[in-house]
Amino acid sequence: MFSWTALTPIGLILVPLFLVYVYAYIKFSRSGESKTEHGEKIMQQAYKYSIPVFPIGWLLIEAYHRLISNVSLDIYRDCIAILVLLFFSIQGLTIIFLKNNSSLQPNSERH
Repeated sequence: MFSWTALTPIGLILVPLFLVYVYAYIKFSRSGESKTEHGEKIMQQAYKYSIPVFPIGWLLIEAYHRLISNVSLDIYRDCIAILVLLFFSIQGLTIIFLKNNSSLQPNSERH
């Protein structure tokens, strides 16, 4: 069975990354660049990669609960909080990566 002490190291790793990536997301979404066609493509790609975190994560938690061992409400709540951190972290990481990716540049030539 899970324990809170097992989730603490995950939280210690995810929270600083979450803060960095949420800052990148907020900074980009409030910038003028996000209003352009290029920025909208970046946001769509970020959503495309981050949205599957919830159904896949929930499915894994539910499968563990039903097939392996019972998961208490506290552990379930902590796992959902980790999924939220992962969702925003993946979104921010995708934005940072795609801002510099030449394949999404408006006038880029593909070789």
